[in-house]
Order: sequence, then structure tokens, then C-alpha cells
Amino acid sequence: SDTAADTSVTTAVTPDTTSNGATSVETQAPVTDSGSGSAQQEPQTNAPETNTPQQTQSATPPPATSNQEIHEADGRTYYVYYPENIKSSKKTYPVLSWANGTACQPSMYTGMFAELAKGGYIVIASSETMSADGSAQIDALDFVISLNNNSSSLDYKKVNTKQLGVIGHSQGGRSSVNAAAKDSRIVCALSLAGSNFVEEAEKLSAPTLFFAGAKDMIVSAERWIVPAYNACKGPAVYVNLKNGIHTTCSTSPQTYSGYAIKWFDAWLKNDSSAKAVFRNGGELSSDSAWQDFQCKGI
Repeated sequence: SDTAADTSVTTAVTPDTTSNGATSVETQAPVTDSGSGSAQQEPQTNAPETNTPQQTQSATPPPATSNQEIHEADGRTYYVYYPENIKSSKKTYPVLSWANGTACQPSMYTGMFAELAKGGYIVIASSETMSADGSAQIDALDFVISLNNNSSSLDYKKVNTKQLGVIGHSQGGRSSVNAAAKDSRIVCALSLAGSNFVEEAEKLSAPTLFFAGAKDMIVSAERWIVPAYNACKGPAVYVNLKNGIHTTCSTSPQTYSGYAIKWFDAWLKNDSSAKAVFRNGGELSSDSAWQDFQCKGI
């Protein structure tokens, strides 16, 4: 990406709204095959992913804080969340690049970003709404690394460029798989209810965690997520949240964020106790809120 792009900073997050001024929501309709052949086809539309009414969620973000920045660059808006003590800290921090679900804005996921930042991570999300190939997620990493040399940014001299991870929801989960397969700088990945393709997942070597939801009516675990896990040649974990719907990461981010932080701690911070959480007999496999745990290469 062009590091000379406009990197002006603001400190307010504007809710994503529809043309009539209503706050946008992510709702849900099942993802299906194209009807011919064996290849899975993901719908490529400009409409938000849709859920049944009981799975609808408002996208109003919390107020901006002094630990957020908003930048305009490369035709996108970048939202950056920081750990609370980053201004006074002398250390560098790992970075997580987020990818949104289809036609969804970062305002859907601000609760998740805040939780990950509390866990000691710089989190960057862009306004890109069709992210499947992973390129926008890689661009976001390039952009946040460029801020490492921008003295007006909270990022200044605070990015650990050897500790890079990717995480995303739905189409963004697919993006995370593709980004990690394409960019060797990415140490590990996490796909939340990701519409992952087998032929893309089999290119992975980076450790990847696949979260599914047993009540997800858009992305079926059996159709999309389990086959992707099985295709992985590198370390991988698959687990299914018993009461999880497609938008649980928006409506209840803490359901996922604790394990997400431990996953990134395991691989980005080389935390052996965090890595043990994801082995057979570990904390996640024993957690009664989850089912169908599988792991390999951990």
C-alpha cells in the first residue's frame, strides 16, 4: 500500500447507517451451493449477510476513546484499537488484522476489537466489505506497519512486525485463511464462522483456529468449516459453540474473545500454557459450552 497516503487521525467512530438513517444490522439467510458441480459458491452481493430475526443485531458502536484512531488511506477507512497503556509503554505490541463479514462495516464488531485490545493487541480493521481473497487484510497490516514510523500515531515505534495475526468473521474468516496462506509474515489465523473453501484451506501452513456456531443458519459447520479444518496441513483447531449463531461474535464478543486471545498468545507470544488450552484434554476441549472439538499439530 502507499505509505504516503493521507493518514489524518480522528477520534470518533460513526455508526454505519442505511440511507434512511437507521442503524445497519447483519441478518441471515442460509449459504447454499450453486446447484451444479461440487464446488461451493459463496454469494457475492452488496447486501449485508442476513440472519433470521432472532439473530439480528444493532451495529451502534461504543463511544470512541483515546486508544482509538481512524485513518483514511488507499480508498478505505482504517480503524485502529490499542491496548490501554500503549502511550506510556516502552515495549512493542503484536498486531491483529480484522476482516468483516459480507457488506458489513467494522461498527458491527467494536466490542470484539475492544476485547482483543484489552488482551494486549493492536487491532486494525478496514471498511472493506468484500474481503474474501485476503488482500484487504494484508493491506491493513501494511498500513499499520507504516504507522510505526508516523510520530503522530499511537502506533509510533510500538508495532512488533514479527508478531502478526489475522482474524475475521464469515467472509472475513475466509479472508483470514487466504491472507495467512498468501503472506508468510502472518504467524497464525482465526476464522469466526468462516465461509472457508477447501481448496484455499489446504494451502495453509500457519496455525489456524476455526470457530463454528451450532445454531448458525448462514455458514453450516459441516458444509464449510469442518472440511476446511480437515484440509489444513499445518496446526489447526476446530470447535463448535453449542448456542452460537452467525452473529455471536457481535452480540456476545466475550464468548469468543477469551479463547481468541489465548490462541494469539500461543503463537504470537510463544506462550506454552496458552498453547496447552488447544490440545486434547485442554481447557477448550473440556469447556461444556463447546462441542465437537478437534485439533492437530498443536
